[in-house]
Amino acid sequence: MPVPPSLTPLLGLSDVAAGSPVAYIVGGLSLSAQDREFAAQLVADFAMSVACGVSPVLERWRRRRDGGPAEVGTALATVKTYASIGFGSPENPPNADHLQGHVAEIIWNLLLGERSPTADGRQLRRVHRVKADPLEPGGDGLVIYTDHQGVLVFRLWEIKKHDATGRVSGTINRASKQLAQRGHEYLAKLAAPESMVEEDDLAELYGSMVDLWFDRSDRAGVGVAVGTSEVHAPSGPRTFRSIRTAFPEFSQSTQTEALVIAMPDYAGFSDRVKEIVWSGL
Repeated sequence: MPVPPSLTPLLGLSDVAAGSPVAYIVGGLSLSAQDREFAAQLVADFAMSVACGVSPVLERWRRRRDGGPAEVGTALATVKTYASIGFGSPENPPNADHLQGHVAEIIWNLLLGERSPTADGRQLRRVHRVKADPLEPGGDGLVIYTDHQGVLVFRLWEIKKHDATGRVSGTINRASKQLAQRGHEYLAKLAAPESMVEEDDLAELYGSMVDLWFDRSDRAGVGVAVGTSEVHAPSGPRTFRSIRTAFPEFSQSTQTEALVIAMPDYAGFSDRVKEIVWSGL
């Protein structure tokens, strides 16, 4: 059975903006077994595209995943090199927390790339791809939109795996504080290499991002994304109030955003993504 082309319909996202100080989205709560497998296949494939870029290694991995002959020698070592960045290998499995955090980042990347226009009418211009290595320091996610007046705006995101021993609001609070304390550094690292883009309007935005951040401009904003299991799904807007506390100057609700993917057995889902990645080795 062919895998659906996008993740959004599989996760049944519920978009909440009206009446909440933070625009938040929750999905994954009623994920069926079939849709769960489809979602894992999509996440694994996208994760490998993040790791491989346009390298022919990606197609080599896909052929093996789809039942083709196993690679040997140098070809196998090369595929393993790319796959192991985020997913380790059967001989050297990844840390469970690092794996779940990486899967959360990949899910975020897929979903934000599929969501345009937004609830307030922003049109997607660019979603930066997340890092192939979940342990690499720096910002997690950056998204650029054109607003309803044709002005480029951006959102800087922090993405985390939820620690199931506490409430998901604690993870959101930790992410919010991290953005408040280090967001300017994350933006400087993300924006500087991109300031050489050919599009003049994008180059201007990248060049001024840190200024806009410090000024808490209406062209700036933040987001927090969390991957967790359904039992920890947020019950209402109070779960996200730490984002507003950390960024009171962002007066519009859509300048502070959140995404929670709360699916049955999130840890098990992350393991399934890892298995699919390994199936291409």
